[in-house]
Amino acid sequence: MEPQTSQKSLLAAIVAAGVSAWLLWRRRRWRRLPPGSSWSLPLLGETLAYIRDPLGFIEGKLSQYGGTCSSHLLFSPTVILAVTDANTKLLFSEKNLAWPLHFRKLVGLKSLPMVNDPLHKTIRTLSSRAFVDRQLDSYLPCLQRLSAKHLQLWLDVEGRTSRDLHLEIKKYAFECGEAVILGVENGGPKSDRFMQLFEETFKGLGYVLPLDIPGFPFHQCMKAREALVQEFQDLIEKKRKKLKDPCRMFQINTMLDTMLQADEMNGEDELSDFCVAMMFAGHDTTLCSIQSCLYWLKELPSVEALLRQEVREVWDGESRVTRRILDSAHQTRAFLQEVWRMTPPVQVTSRKLREDTEVDGYVVPKGWTLLYAPAGRHSKAEDCKSFLIQRHLRDGKFIDSTFDPTYFASFGGGNRMCIGYKFARDELLVFLLHFLRDFDVKLTNSQLQRFPFHFWRLEGTVHRADG
Repeated sequence: MEPQTSQKSLLAAIVAAGVSAWLLWRRRRWRRLPPGSSWSLPLLGETLAYIRDPLGFIEGKLSQYGGTCSSHLLFSPTVILAVTDANTKLLFSEKNLAWPLHFRKLVGLKSLPMVNDPLHKTIRTLSSRAFVDRQLDSYLPCLQRLSAKHLQLWLDVEGRTSRDLHLEIKKYAFECGEAVILGVENGGPKSDRFMQLFEETFKGLGYVLPLDIPGFPFHQCMKAREALVQEFQDLIEKKRKKLKDPCRMFQINTMLDTMLQADEMNGEDELSDFCVAMMFAGHDTTLCSIQSCLYWLKELPSVEALLRQEVREVWDGESRVTRRILDSAHQTRAFLQEVWRMTPPVQVTSRKLREDTEVDGYVVPKGWTLLYAPAGRHSKAEDCKSFLIQRHLRDGKFIDSTFDPTYFASFGGGNRMCIGYKFARDELLVFLLHFLRDFDVKLTNSQLQRFPFHFWRLEGTVHRADG
């Protein structure tokens, strides 16, 4: 055998041995995957069972396997994390969200929730300017005016029967979002058109087969999104003209204003995706939270009476709502925190692994999804299935548990934590001040919605409060 041929044979043998060793090593690592059931259906895996009740599904899996386990959900191999301090730290150290592709298409491929560094850091830094304390205080008069306006519109009139409160509350939440995020107050047909487009667009979040092909429902969602983007691009162009007009003073007081001032955000796709994502996040979670608040108030009449008394002590119903008033409503703040703990609009936090990672003694491959849900019976909260505002109070003062993700994770955590969580709290507190002081609701039906958002959908009538 010639020396050259011998060297080639030896090299081939070394390469083959190396590949075999690597494959064996990988196989051993994959054998250390967390336990789990079969993937059930091709691609879908256990998705159908999951979307029927995400939190119930996760609770069942954690109980079945005694902790961290695996599944296949929403087109991705998935690990469901046990609720522990170590897993919490791991989850929130990961920066990449694990949204399915159709979620990303609907919310916006270049929007804050869907992009990763360095664009994520840029957008988040710019957006955070709209949520500093001074800006948050400036939004309170608008929230106060819109709360009073819409509660008055909801008042029951003689002869009117019980109705679905979902649409009424959606209008309120949407107008608040328009005013604070976009800096416009359309009202009437213009807001109704915006809401219809949003409603049609985000139906697609719940579709199991999100195919953007004519004839499939998801295609209609994407068409609605195109129309929504066009509306936002028209608004952006009008604001740009005002910005360039030397004869007009352009006041920067909304999120969109901030983005238009930034050189890093001049692209049309970035700006329109920003508007879609912020309006989506800003009104849908409020819509869910208000209905859940009303549900729990009527479920717990002793708590409701306590809160009504507190609100009448801290606010006269006419003066301007200030930060001092909101901060002094300790029991109302504790109530809202417990509503979010018991009925978080988004039950599950997810991340996408950037590299092979050890989790609870198992090795999870790069690209897999991590799911984490501390709201269920595996929560570290004591007596976690009971609604107790006392868990958020100490010596009568509100204790904020927002940053304890083994206990409370409605706003996520880490560098992906919801950027508008302070505004969301202000919005709900201002609404509750108005409602608890002067209004009441009689519920005729309540139904727990579980996917894509988690909340109590209500039917009933609104009327003036007694006394």
